[in-house]
Amino acid sequence: MDEIEAELRVRLTKVCRELFAEGLTHGTMGNISARLSGTDKCIIKPSGYCFCDMEPEHFIEVDINTREVMHGSVKPSIETPFHTELYKQWSEAGGVVHIHPKYSTILSVIGEEIVPMGLELFNAPALAKGIPLSRFAPPGTEELAMNIVEAMKEHVACLMPHHGLTAIGKSIEEAAMNAKVVEDLARLHYEVMLVGKPVPLPDSMLKMLVELANKKGYLV
Repeated sequence: MDEIEAELRVRLTKVCRELFAEGLTHGTMGNISARLSGTDKCIIKPSGYCFCDMEPEHFIEVDINTREVMHGSVKPSIETPFHTELYKQWSEAGGVVHIHPKYSTILSVIGEEIVPMGLELFNAPALAKGIPLSRFAPPGTEELAMNIVEAMKEHVACLMPHHGLTAIGKSIEEAAMNAKVVEDLARLHYEVMLVGKPVPLPDSMLKMLVELANKKGYLV
């Protein structure tokens, strides 16, 4: 294992623990991966492991094109198909985060697409393009992978019916920030619905945020 992969495994472990500490995942739910820069390989969380228990050596190395396990003795995440398909669709993507946080899951269950509103968008401006709702498919299936790829053709995050959210970024840290802000926006959307109708930011502001994402070098 070279230094670059070793460092990436440490970064993935840190992100896993941060997501768990912030209450954005629980039990063995959710999965996370990162592309090995300059290769067609990624390292992904194994099946059956809690985010809080992850150590750098636990991650499984997988070929993005064939999904063949290249390094690791346990089974990779059941959701490896949509991780690999997203890397193939987004050549610049360096990280994928899939979690089941409370408010994103609630909105996904009722089929409510998140309205891009609130200043939280400044923390993940690429989300100003929107956060679509994918079509439903059972976990771990090719159908689910294709549904997510379709929903995220032009977006860096989506809600998955009855299933939470998925987000990508140029780095695993950027993907995690996008995921965190999706949940922030989902909570805001939920709370606004208690008193009124969610209203998006003006189109001029949304356009400015997308331009900001481009200027900062984010995946957009």
